[in-house]
Amino acid sequence: MRETGGRLEQVGRVGGLGRGERIYAARFIGEVGYLVTFRQVDPLYTLDLRDPARPRVVGELKITGYSAYLHPIGDDLLLGVGQEATTEGRRLGAQVSVFDVSDPARPARLHQRVLGTGSSSAEVDPHAFLWWPKEKLALLPYEEWDERWTKRGMLGLRAGRSEGLTEVGRITHGPAWDEAAVQRAVIVGDRVLTVSDFGVAAHRIGALAPLGFLPF
Repeated sequence: MRETGGRLEQVGRVGGLGRGERIYAARFIGEVGYLVTFRQVDPLYTLDLRDPARPRVVGELKITGYSAYLHPIGDDLLLGVGQEATTEGRRLGAQVSVFDVSDPARPARLHQRVLGTGSSSAEVDPHAFLWWPKEKLALLPYEEWDERWTKRGMLGLRAGRSEGLTEVGRITHGPAWDEAAVQRAVIVGDRVLTVSDFGVAAHRIGALAPLGFLPF
């Protein structure tokens, strides 16, 4: 789309992607676009956007499940947050993946971590996700359910080409039987501050060791 005379007009189009499927994620980085569709398997498409009038598909990766949010983490890598699924499309629970997109014609998944049977609000709200390049640290809300209560918190993962996807720790607000949904995280100095309806917690950035909690 291009603005002309105060209106947006279409200048280019690429079609035929994921017929019968729904778009779950889109990301534009420089002159390359990334698109995820899903119904039964997850095609991750790479798009050449150098000529806005003639965008074209240059690569495709088909895997089970899908990524609902994509984030660049440097070194030609994308981190995806979404859901794992069976080959028939039945969702199994939240998962995080690291994709190598150094060659747009051959995107590849390097690492995957299935988190459990729950979900992350980062799948629908990009502001809930935080990437801190200095520590190669991804922070994302996560919740799942068991027969007793809902477990909620903020999950810390170290992510990279050689690091894979390693859990650093989990931040929770409240007792195990009444944990609040942790909605946001921010880095201040060497601390991670997280916010929920219960209050604000501070943790040391390295291993997410607790420092203090201020209730609302």
